[in-house]
Amino acid sequence: MRRSLVILANSRKMRNRCIAGIDVQTGGWVRPCFESGAEGVPWSVRQVDNAEPQLLDIVEIPLAAEGPHRDTQPENYKILNGAWKRVGKATVTQVAKYCQKAGMILYNVDRRIHMTDLCKVAEEDRKSLCMVRANVNFSTGTSPQGKKRVFASFAHAHDQYRIPVTDYDFEHDFRAFETREAECLLTVSLGSPYERDNYCYKFVAGVIEV
Repeated sequence: MRRSLVILANSRKMRNRCIAGIDVQTGGWVRPCFESGAEGVPWSVRQVDNAEPQLLDIVEIPLAAEGPHRDTQPENYKILNGAWKRVGKATVTQVAKYCQKAGMILYNVDRRIHMTDLCKVAEEDRKSLCMVRANVNFSTGTSPQGKKRVFASFAHAHDQYRIPVTDYDFEHDFRAFETREAECLLTVSLGSPYERDNYCYKFVAGVIEV
């Protein structure tokens, strides 16, 4: 089955990308992925007319009715064979209605959640993607490997957050030691459990400045 998604996340994952968006028919979040769910989507699969899918593009993608690891990432749908096709472009106004307006972002105010706590959440209440609108302060730090890492600091529903940015283009273009303040739509993604500590970590997988 082919589904049309408004692309709201194009995030680095390993050497590939994590792509996610809103189904234009259902209004639900969808994360196209392969059976393992771990390796991301390679260029050979995700390219649209020989170009990278851009945020707000509406892209038609062949997807199965189910996907892997839906216990922690219920938005996952398995990618089927077939070319991805760009069929339109959404506006900021059109996608802003999907922003979460209240409550904590993906279960808590921390940048991670342990699987023990995640398993306590009722299955029907689990999610691993959301979008918020916020005034964001961007800054840089370093990863444990000593590489540049961009952070988004912002308030949402009276809580404070500081979450790493993995939006590939935004992170790549953001210079070390730079700071910036901007009103943004942020797509926040919760990763699968990290095998070393059994935590699921949050990332800003899409940044749309408004």
